[in-house]
Amino acid sequence: MMKRKLCFAAFMMASGLLSAAAPLVRFDGALTDKLPGWKFKASNPKNGMTYNPFEGYYPDKGGKLSSNRIRLDKKPGESAYYRIRFDARAPERAYQGVDFFDAAGNLLPDCYDVVYPGEKQSYDRVVYAMPSVDSMEVFFQSTRGVEAWNLRVERVDAAEGAAYCDRVYSTLPRLDFKAPADAMKLLPKTRAAMENGTPWNVVLLGDSIMQDTFHSQFHALFKREFPNSNFTWNISMRGGTGCWLYCQADQFKHYVLDRKPDLLIIGGISNYNRKYSPTGTEAMEIVVRAAKEYLNCEVLLLSAALSVDTRPRDAKNPSAPIPKQSWSYDRDAHLQRCWDRTGLAAMAKRNQVACWDMSTPTYSWLWSSGQPFEFFSRDNVHSGEKGKQVIGRTLLEYFKAK
Repeated sequence: MMKRKLCFAAFMMASGLLSAAAPLVRFDGALTDKLPGWKFKASNPKNGMTYNPFEGYYPDKGGKLSSNRIRLDKKPGESAYYRIRFDARAPERAYQGVDFFDAAGNLLPDCYDVVYPGEKQSYDRVVYAMPSVDSMEVFFQSTRGVEAWNLRVERVDAAEGAAYCDRVYSTLPRLDFKAPADAMKLLPKTRAAMENGTPWNVVLLGDSIMQDTFHSQFHALFKREFPNSNFTWNISMRGGTGCWLYCQADQFKHYVLDRKPDLLIIGGISNYNRKYSPTGTEAMEIVVRAAKEYLNCEVLLLSAALSVDTRPRDAKNPSAPIPKQSWSYDRDAHLQRCWDRTGLAAMAKRNQVACWDMSTPTYSWLWSSGQPFEFFSRDNVHSGEKGKQVIGRTLLEYFKAK
């Protein structure tokens, strides 16, 4: 009889019907600030705008219902994946996400996602807690109200993170992109570490678009693709900020030098802020040279990845699918403002660092998708889980280049 019970339990675990471990936290029923373990903070916009240190100044996202601090079951300095399951309903596009904190209680870069408008839906997501994360708060946010139920948080492995990526990607048009064969030519140490298991610290530097890249969970796909790798992934950023800030000596120390990257990845859409000097490619070059001189690390430059939906659309029928079209940098004013295509490539060549075009693959995908306006987004600048998958898989394709 005991053997039969154990066999049944093993079958249930293998079938995904029984969790192998108890959840870290579980709240059954409606999630409200009347429920022990939850709190609500009203928004306080100024002229309709609010500030988020990891997004910058954007239109108010509304009041925020958050869990109390959840201490994570990982060792200090260890990274881990966590699966978050819940039900939610909202009258219009709303937000769900995670605020991360270090051991001293300092706020770290968050992870924002979307609650889709319409009827009650079940959500099943995976987030990544980098080594400096000690605890987190799960939140829901909306200007018109969002209802949520039945939250469950449990620790999972990178394989489950990759499975989550696959689930999201399976709902999207395919990404038709293969990286140039020489994409890894100027990253020989990183390439070797991908195969030989050398501990390798990767730091993504930039703005909220780099944060979207980081929280695409592409690193889980990376681990599946390169199982011998021993990479640690970190995000170092401030919303709406580029190398015009990070090139300053004190800021370079805080955002780059103190993070000790073996590979520094610089990107985002905020490097070309014309209010600052130096800015754009000039400021990025200062950071590149300092990183190589003081850290002797490898450096990778990324052009602006998927952000604003730049497709022309019928304003009288905004929810209709947009006909498939070809994307062109020369016709995209948004991309021209945040990526000097010729100047960035020339600077990378001058400094012998890798430079990957994230714009052409992701925007070609968007313009040829045939989907409605902002179908991939969480707001008018940032990607939801759908857009993040396209960014993450584009980045992965470059790492896969032979």
